[in-house]
Amino acid sequence: MSGLFAGLIFVVTLALILTRPHGIGEVWWAAAGGVAVLVFGLVSLQQLEDILETTQDALIFLIGLMAVSAVAERAGFFEWVATRAAQAGGGSALRLYVFVFMAGTLVTAFLSLDSTAIVLTPVVYVMVSRLRLPPLPFMFACTYTANTASLFLPVSNLTNLLFYNALGLGFLRFSLVMLLPALLAVVANAAVFFWLFRREIRGSYGAKPGLFIPREPAFFRLAAAGVAVLLAGFFVASALGVPIGVVSLCGGVLLVATARWRGWVGLREVAGSVSWGLVVLVVGLFVVVRAVENAGLSEVVRAAYTAAGSWGGPAGILVVAAGTALGANLVNNVPMAVVSLGVLPEVHHPALAYASLLGTNIGPNLTVVGSLATLIWLSIVRGRGMEITSREYLRVGMVATPVILAAASLGLWISLGIFGP
Repeated sequence: MSGLFAGLIFVVTLALILTRPHGIGEVWWAAAGGVAVLVFGLVSLQQLEDILETTQDALIFLIGLMAVSAVAERAGFFEWVATRAAQAGGGSALRLYVFVFMAGTLVTAFLSLDSTAIVLTPVVYVMVSRLRLPPLPFMFACTYTANTASLFLPVSNLTNLLFYNALGLGFLRFSLVMLLPALLAVVANAAVFFWLFRREIRGSYGAKPGLFIPREPAFFRLAAAGVAVLLAGFFVASALGVPIGVVSLCGGVLLVATARWRGWVGLREVAGSVSWGLVVLVVGLFVVVRAVENAGLSEVVRAAYTAAGSWGGPAGILVVAAGTALGANLVNNVPMAVVSLGVLPEVHHPALAYASLLGTNIGPNLTVVGSLATLIWLSIVRGRGMEITSREYLRVGMVATPVILAAASLGLWISLGIFGP
């Protein structure tokens, strides 16, 4: 009976998070689900304490990085990225598309998929509208690079951070192992899109994007230097055994304090750009998923991972990647990552952890409900007057996602052969 009740709360909570009835944000539904399983004794207070301990470094990291991104946005950093892409395009729509892909990949890899989905997307939309180019291919490039390119570094995606912290993966090792699968995924993604949108990205644009001139050059230099130093700090911190959450938070505080001291930003302005509700959302989802795990879901998932691990080689990697990709679209990628993390330490097969990340990061490209970043992206493009239906997104996803997932799985198999599991 408790298993049925836990499953019901889980399904209802996810449905409310994804549909957001009456305009009530997903944070409130996640919190309600978490409170419900605690009140009914489906999750103990000790388990809640364990969840908070597991997620604290990842969430502290995200708060610091969101503060850095807020300062970078106000300094014009993302506008500079888009303008440089337009200039590099040299009047060719196809070449511009390549550089937008590169810009989205770099921003996602180093500043997380949320920066691409939330900040870079509207900047790119304004750019292509001024150049009188069809925006649809460029908008798809933004959302796909946000998901696909989030494989590169632990800092690129919340799911990466959860795996990185829970499984004790080293920052440098994670980056080396995921480099080849991430590169192959991005290349496969670009190749499929060049074919899918071949008619829309032909021709040229006559209007010149102009030079980027920051409103406050010193502010722009500070933001760019802050981003570069912070990224270097992540690698150094990993080598020294310092939690990257501490580095991110300290870097964010220092950058915000310097910008505020110079009068470039206000504390309230930066604080308003930080998604504080994300902390509640993640903890709430963890608590609800833990209730389902307590009811026996973990045994089913553990059996599936054990069976896939016995296959070995590229087949086992592809099966796990495809399975978690499907799960990400059924229950969203963060809950799928949480479920996976509940059993992976017991399976003792490190390769499957990386394979799971392929599914939770690339899988959300299939449908609009696969990740919160995609849902946010969809609301942004619809706010710009573009109506992209779930069916239209699925048509693109059914073609692109299997190709990208297969390329990344092959890359992971080769990479693990080089660096070891």
